[in-house]
Amino acid sequence: MPRPPALPAATPRTTTQLLLARGGDPFEHTRAIVGSARQSVAELLSFLPEDQKVLRRRFEDVERLLSGAEPSIPASMAASGPAATAPGALASLGWGEPVVVSGAPVGRQPVDPDPAAEPVYGFHEALDGARRYLKESCDQLRMGSQTWGAQRVVQAGAVAHAAAAIDHLASVFTAAMWDFERPGMPSLPATSGRIELRASPRAIPMTRWARYARAMFLTDRVELTTASGRRVIGADEPIAYLLHVVPPSPTSVVVPYDPAEPYAPVPLYDELGVVHLCTADGRSMGAIAVADWLAQPELTVAQAAVVQPVERLRAYDRLVWALEASGIAAGAATLRVPIRRGVQHPPHVDPSVLTGTAGAPVPPGTVPAALPAPLAADVIRPAPHVVPYEGWAAHPGRALLRRQRRHRARQIDLGPSTKVTEPLRALYPTALWAGSLFTAFLLEGQWWVRLLVLLAFVTVLEPWVTWVARWLGDRDMRRMTAVYRPGASERTDRAFQMHARLMYDGANIGVRTGTRHEAWLAASSDGDLGVVGMRRLVHEDRAWGIALVDRLGRWRLVLPADTWAPHGDLTGLAGFAGAAGLELGDEQAAPPVVTDDLMIEGSPSTRVRSRGPLTRGMVIAGIHALAAFVITLPGSTTASIYTLSIAGICFVPVLLRWLWTTWYAGRSVTRAS
Repeated sequence: MPRPPALPAATPRTTTQLLLARGGDPFEHTRAIVGSARQSVAELLSFLPEDQKVLRRRFEDVERLLSGAEPSIPASMAASGPAATAPGALASLGWGEPVVVSGAPVGRQPVDPDPAAEPVYGFHEALDGARRYLKESCDQLRMGSQTWGAQRVVQAGAVAHAAAAIDHLASVFTAAMWDFERPGMPSLPATSGRIELRASPRAIPMTRWARYARAMFLTDRVELTTASGRRVIGADEPIAYLLHVVPPSPTSVVVPYDPAEPYAPVPLYDELGVVHLCTADGRSMGAIAVADWLAQPELTVAQAAVVQPVERLRAYDRLVWALEASGIAAGAATLRVPIRRGVQHPPHVDPSVLTGTAGAPVPPGTVPAALPAPLAADVIRPAPHVVPYEGWAAHPGRALLRRQRRHRARQIDLGPSTKVTEPLRALYPTALWAGSLFTAFLLEGQWWVRLLVLLAFVTVLEPWVTWVARWLGDRDMRRMTAVYRPGASERTDRAFQMHARLMYDGANIGVRTGTRHEAWLAASSDGDLGVVGMRRLVHEDRAWGIALVDRLGRWRLVLPADTWAPHGDLTGLAGFAGAAGLELGDEQAAPPVVTDDLMIEGSPSTRVRSRGPLTRGMVIAGIHALAAFVITLPGSTTASIYTLSIAGICFVPVLLRWLWTTWYAGRSVTRAS
């Protein structure tokens, strides 16, 4: 969903800016956030023991505030009058408001070592502040019911921010109550002495990190292998416990404003939170995001309805079951440490990690709109989802300028490539015009004129060469033990027919989709989280999914049956299962509602991937070259050849890519029924 024109570039720092940065209609988002908060509060009130009278009264008061605010939220932007959508009014929203934290804040004090003294870290302090803020914002929303225009967006932003805080507070406390009231079978330590978490899917040219990124829980430490290198936590100072905090900071709304733009949206990233690895004195040594280590976050959470079909709580699905299904609970058992819960991030053992002094500091003089969101947690992510911007292009000021110009007709943004791409892009118009004009009419033989022409050539050629090199370097050249290709069906396109496959390399099972996203799982060689079986998921005599399950029956990956077993033909899948040593079986389960899943063709996330140099930037660069060709045509033939060649480098690959993509999206001949 595209962002509205109000704040297309500035890093959101206020409640209004955070609401607008979600894209779409801000009032619809506000209504959805308030509805989600009411559901979480209702779950908590239904699950809260009778002796918790004080807490019950607090949340009953919160429920009254939320229910009273809903009728005051405008139906849509259009219903707020033409002044609400005026570009001048929207552009000024957010400025002058207090800066807020996107996600959970950092606690002022370390975590209390006694779990009984503080079952949920930072809960009471956060609840008091959230209740006050919710009451103030709801009062302003109701009293401003007669106002129109953009001011209603400001009021809605405050309500949305307060309701989101209440939503997470209620969910985390419900999960903590579940841990106390419904203690299940504790996770057992790994039989092999280690628990390996695999990274979420990545698309070419980042698929190598889907294969090799790991979060490994050992008996005395956690080893993380990511695109940033190898990091060991617990070797110098032991890990005393894990602290599960919801939501992360920054949230998924702010993550796209990273100057390098390395990450794509991850489903349920905010809802599943992060897990801190804490010292005995209550400080964090690092954290991992739960959704980063799940192949299908929504389907993993949905399996909780099968495991716990009677007492349905969203907090259990997202905050209890997700830790078990991901393997983090087993990792804690292998470390022999408990898992605690919090609504604030603990202080870091090295505060400079969060201020930027330990890494690349923010250059002085950077305008506030360009400053990246402040870090509240040292979250270690497996790898970028797309090719990130590098060098000068990743400077906060340049990133702001790029976002401001992204949709302008004359913007030459060739896309992320290498560190030299941005300097070359900035010099391109000067190098092209000066080099071509001097070559055509005055100084063809001068070395510096030839250098300018060479720079123009390199500018448009370097992104294509770099992309091809990345693409070739990311290819998996290993010989697979077994491969299954589902082939064509009436529901898939040629891209799916050509690329979709199940792969077994003798120790791991990989899945490649039609968009060339890959996910890798351990096979039976991993006795804890490894895939040992293939289940056909059936509901009302109809198969809707093919699940790869571990020894406890947890879905490690679920593939749509209509595309991966066209017309119910399971012969190829059975052969693959036999080669990979997987047991076959059926499982009764209702199909869940999934809004975004990389394994489902056509999901929103499948469109966010690197495709090479940006079409708009290359076309504009080519138009510059064609204009120079026309002007230099009366002069030297050499200048005409130069400019026409540069235009060809811009246009021809773009045209071929468009033709290839269009053919990809077409339907191929399907199998006979």
